[in-house]
Amino acid sequence: MKRLHFEKRKYGKELLIDAANEQDLEFVDDVMSLSFYCLAFLKRASGSYQLDLYRFELADQLVLFIRPSQINVVSGAQFDECTLLFFEGGFLDEFFVDRNFIFKFGCFHSIGPPPFLTLDASTFRKYYELAGEIKSEIGSLTADSHHILRSLIYYLLMRLDQRYAGQYGLVRNPAVEAKFLEFQKLLFSSIRRIKQVEEYANELNISRVHLNKLCQRYLSKTATQVIREHLITEIKKELKYSEKDFAEIAYEFNFSAPSNFSRFVKQMTGLSPQEHLAGLSN
Repeated sequence: MKRLHFEKRKYGKELLIDAANEQDLEFVDDVMSLSFYCLAFLKRASGSYQLDLYRFELADQLVLFIRPSQINVVSGAQFDECTLLFFEGGFLDEFFVDRNFIFKFGCFHSIGPPPFLTLDASTFRKYYELAGEIKSEIGSLTADSHHILRSLIYYLLMRLDQRYAGQYGLVRNPAVEAKFLEFQKLLFSSIRRIKQVEEYANELNISRVHLNKLCQRYLSKTATQVIREHLITEIKKELKYSEKDFAEIAYEFNFSAPSNFSRFVKQMTGLSPQEHLAGLSN
């Protein structure tokens, strides 16, 4: 599987945002993961795409949201006309007072809803042109470009996140507490290492009760539910795409023994790892 890393100094000085169109897709491989975020505006596209475990059909006027480390299976996809924006989360952190600002966007970090947004022709055209403006600004950088690019990507992400929440019935809360954003960042980066609520709470320097209240407030779930759901999603990805045996995967996810790993998978999915793997292969 190909792993793509962001080229921070592609344009000489460090720049944490980039853009491409359908003519620049020589970097695309059949199966790949990214170290950065990707916002894909597909004006004309067809075929199938798989992001982690979710397979879907591409269509015209589709916006696709890809976060770092997700597995992209693109062998069945056809991009006839598109604009892709790539950026690192830190690109927004440098501009806004809020740390971990990117984790406010449910379009990238919600677990459950599809990773894409369908738009009507006029709305898509407006955002597609804005993505094109970002690409043009990157192509002719000036001293003011960093500020212009952050303003444009911020506006674009806010509008898309509003529409994403509306399309999938999500509750948006722009005034999310900083500790909850830290928890989300830690969850996505440390799920293989940390599995217990107490461990996350200790890393965040808050109580278990406080962490539970945050999860209930913003996700309507307990912290245990949030952690276990994300954990089983990552395990299912590993079972599908990795060539490691079950014992290796169990220890990689910090289970004390393969039997405990099998018990957890069975409890969460109703299937043993072996049965689950067979189902994923179908």
